[in-house]
Amino acid sequence: MTSTKATSPAKNGRKTRNTSSPEDQEQSILAAAGAEFTEVGVRRANMDEVAARAGVSRSTLYRRFPNKEALLLAVANDLYERGMRRLELAVVGRGPADAVVEAFAEGAVMISEDPLMRRLVLTDSEMKGITAAVTSLFIDMVTDRVAATLRTAGAKMPDDELRQSVELHVRLVISFLEVPASDEDRQSPAAVRELAAKYLAPMIW
Repeated sequence: MTSTKATSPAKNGRKTRNTSSPEDQEQSILAAAGAEFTEVGVRRANMDEVAARAGVSRSTLYRRFPNKEALLLAVANDLYERGMRRLELAVVGRGPADAVVEAFAEGAVMISEDPLMRRLVLTDSEMKGITAAVTSLFIDMVTDRVAATLRTAGAKMPDDELRQSVELHVRLVISFLEVPASDEDRQSPAAVRELAAKYLAPMIW
């Protein structure tokens, strides 16, 4: 007789014991942690609650993620990878200038639609202290990924100029997100697309 994966929600809203593969358990943990961070924020997030949500034991959770910071960084990395894949799909078939515009517009949509991304990027002050040490590394990772995407889209400019231009874009985005425009209309995808088309796209050729 084959065992049944116990992953359906229990009556109290938590999952019963998760007997999935280690890979599936890890995805369940990341999803549970994302829900916990979204609902209560980084400071109030509880590791035991994450384990209960994911349907895993405390020992299983701590074996993979020894503390909340490690779990948060894993959630942030997972969010980053999903976000980058979404941006890369959004610019398929576009030239480099159009790709810049569409990537910025899609990024604005992601921020407005994804409650976890919005909380971690915009509203949770605890994130600043935790991510300060890896900000430079994050900028380098995003810059390299976006530069490669724009090169695939047809950018002809020298590698060093392309990377410098993209890094400037990334730093502008971080600043814009950390201190949003006071006029909410300027935060809309349409406004971001117009901004990118007027000021940022001409920097890429």
